[in-house]
Amino acid sequence: MPPQAALVNGQDPRQNSYYKHPAKKLNAKDHQTLEDANMTMDHDILLEVSVDTDRSSHSGVHSIGNELALVPLEPPRSSVSIAGGPTLSNGHSTGSGFNLYQGSSVSSSLTTMDDNYDIYRGERGGLAGLQNLGNTCFMNSVLQCLVHTPPLVEFFLQDYNDEINRDNPLGMSGELALAFGDLLRKLWSSGRTAIAPRAFKGKLARFAPQFSGYNQHDSQELLAFLLDGLHEDLNRVKQKPYIEMKDSDNRPDEEVAYECWKNHMARNDSLIVDECQGQYKSTLVCPECGKISITFDPFMYLSLPLPSTVTRAMTVTVFYCDGSGLPMPYTVNVLKHGCCRDLCQALGTACCLKSDEMLLLAEVYENKIYRYLENPLESLTSIKDEEHIVAYRLKNGARKTKLEILHRCPDK
Repeated sequence: MPPQAALVNGQDPRQNSYYKHPAKKLNAKDHQTLEDANMTMDHDILLEVSVDTDRSSHSGVHSIGNELALVPLEPPRSSVSIAGGPTLSNGHSTGSGFNLYQGSSVSSSLTTMDDNYDIYRGERGGLAGLQNLGNTCFMNSVLQCLVHTPPLVEFFLQDYNDEINRDNPLGMSGELALAFGDLLRKLWSSGRTAIAPRAFKGKLARFAPQFSGYNQHDSQELLAFLLDGLHEDLNRVKQKPYIEMKDSDNRPDEEVAYECWKNHMARNDSLIVDECQGQYKSTLVCPECGKISITFDPFMYLSLPLPSTVTRAMTVTVFYCDGSGLPMPYTVNVLKHGCCRDLCQALGTACCLKSDEMLLLAEVYENKIYRYLENPLESLTSIKDEEHIVAYRLKNGARKTKLEILHRCPDK
């Protein structure tokens, strides 16, 4: 092999398909970023380093000869790595090859970035936004919620390398947690500059193809996947034991709850469990023998109904039976689950009902009285919004004779 070629992972880089058939040639002198060049996380970069003894002394890079290296494109890492460990380059320690002087501009910039990670304790952090990559507002909203959750911020701004479980078959080899941690660090160290989460979206599309592309998706489904994926990548349990659940057997709820949670923690122990999981009580009664079975099941999120109003607006036309006034519509607010008595009281206040008067409710359909609402305890849920309700002002104690006058053509 010629001396100017470097072995990559013990192999001649010319044997690599990327070396033989480069997909795209990038000029190092261009000012475009990798994002502008449409480079994704699955692409490889063939890097050629030129020797310049005069400039190398200023750049802080040792002269290592004209070498070739195949560098997989990974999320950018800081001088303390994405998880706070030793400096990494292409997944390997940079103890050999490239070294950075203490006074170099690159080293100082990385040190400044790491110092900015401490701004979480101040008032300057967490002001960066996320660029919309195209119908990714569902993802950006979820990410902003997670990266501003204090326990998650404190965890991912520190060294969490030892917390990553790369051997969990239910996880993603820690890659999802690393990608999320890298994005969180960018958002908390970039001031107010908007970040394009392309690297994170690439990882997301890799492990969850349903979120690939640029279509709209459900935010709750993404949040559920992220919480579950982060939990498995950060699960402190390396070997999950088999545990047989026991019946409650009329034991106190405190004892059963503690036992169920202890069994759950024996297989699931992570930051997500500590901050985002709980358990609820389930009671099952046998309809035949009447036996009661009580279990405590873990949960990470609950679906709750949207709050609804407890009142409804109803419009009722009030008629004067003595002809002293013209029919007048009144709109009143009553309880949704109230009764006709509540409607009469609200109408009486609105139309200034006298103490010696009362109201008789009726439903009108096709210009005819369809039914009378004489029962004061009848629920208002039986009255639909599209129904036409009228009320007649009558004297208390007066003898009432119901006379319906219809205007229609005589029957043929």
